[in-house]
Amino acid sequence: MFCHKNDSLRVLFRLSVYLLIILKPVFTFGQPVSPKLDIRLTQKDYKTVPENFEAVCRSAAMGLARHFPERKFKPIRIEKANHQFPVKLDRRGPKGETLVMLSVDDGFGWAQIAYQFSHEFTHIVINHGRPRSGANHWINEAFCEAISCHSLKVMGKEWKTHPPYGNWKSYAKHLDSYADRILDPKKAKPEGMEFAAWFEKNEKALRLGKRYPKYDLYKYVAYQFYQVIQKDPNQLVALVYLNEGLESQALSTRDYLSRWKGALPREHRSFADQISGLLGVTLGDL
Repeated sequence: MFCHKNDSLRVLFRLSVYLLIILKPVFTFGQPVSPKLDIRLTQKDYKTVPENFEAVCRSAAMGLARHFPERKFKPIRIEKANHQFPVKLDRRGPKGETLVMLSVDDGFGWAQIAYQFSHEFTHIVINHGRPRSGANHWINEAFCEAISCHSLKVMGKEWKTHPPYGNWKSYAKHLDSYADRILDPKKAKPEGMEFAAWFEKNEKALRLGKRYPKYDLYKYVAYQFYQVIQKDPNQLVALVYLNEGLESQALSTRDYLSRWKGALPREHRSFADQISGLLGVTLGDL
């Protein structure tokens, strides 16, 4: 049986539409909504494939960026750290870009890249263009560390079904296990102490690290912050208010958190109360 040319074209068209309907969900279903992120690896010292490196970073940023779908982030340029630790630089690139330095060996350790980049991306959300938090910067760092774990967990879950590239699905378990190593349950009771008691003992030491708090201390705070974040990740919107309009770098821990709560929209104030409660700090009603 022979078909007319037009009939053949109609059959081909219908088949094409059918395939689009069937195949499109494979690529788009479940894709998280986020602002457009322009992230590029500018350092040539890595042996990695730049496009893969950048895809990991975009995915890592998603854990936090999705909570700011309308925000326009400046382009982010990534360089290799020359001082052995990752950092978001204060200076801008030649076209106003945000500059981030990562400390990874060859650029193939995706879990490590995601962990470091999500930390620095959180600094972009909290700190970029805002006053420094001085003696309370350890709170900023603890949030950045907590978001790193949160982002790894989000990636580990989402890469099982829709990673940046289809053949990356098997790597999801490594992202998840990397976060689990950081979220060691032993951190719940540092030095065998209840956390609030430990914080009372170590608050002064935390506050002394005005620019670079001691990781060996704030990692315990980050573990506690992570537990709160997991209850309701939508509260992460509150982070953008942490240093907004901050006028003093010498506020006490309680006054810093109280000022933060006062700056928050009403629906996010309970988040500030939960964070403060971890530290044994009670904030007044507003």
